[in-house]
Amino acid sequence: MKWVKKYENLIVLRTFSKRAALAGLRVGYGGFPLSMIKYLWRAKQPYNVSVAAEIAACAALQNPVYLENVKVALVQERERLFNLLKEVSFLNPYPSYSNFILCKVTSGRDAKKLKEDLAKMGVMIRHYSNKELAGYVRISVGKPEHTDALMESLKHLY
Repeated sequence: MKWVKKYENLIVLRTFSKRAALAGLRVGYGGFPLSMIKYLWRAKQPYNVSVAAEIAACAALQNPVYLENVKVALVQERERLFNLLKEVSFLNPYPSYSNFILCKVTSGRDAKKLKEDLAKMGVMIRHYSNKELAGYVRISVGKPEHTDALMESLKHLY
């Protein structure tokens, strides 16, 4: 956020989805140079976040211990997921500092079919159809039980 004050063309957007474990509430915030705000107000939708989302976000911000615990859990699970994905013969995962891991689908497998096959088993991942990311899937970091379900489903596809 400090960079927003330095660079006139920089906007920083943040979400509470993973960082505060508030994904279902769809709440976030942004930092903008003052020169851009008048233009952004023109495009802003008429309603802000719900009252429940606002209260939850404020409560999370007032509880640094909670935020730290959520972050530690996310980082630990991301590391575990990454290491497990490295063991899958047809995936090449890339290291990540985000709440997801990008994987190249290899060994002649099709990324879209992989997504569809996993969806049939109740596991949702994202594939890309644009040329830059064709052949890649994005796997979100979730709870340990979500990782376990993903890995169990992937075993059926080996």
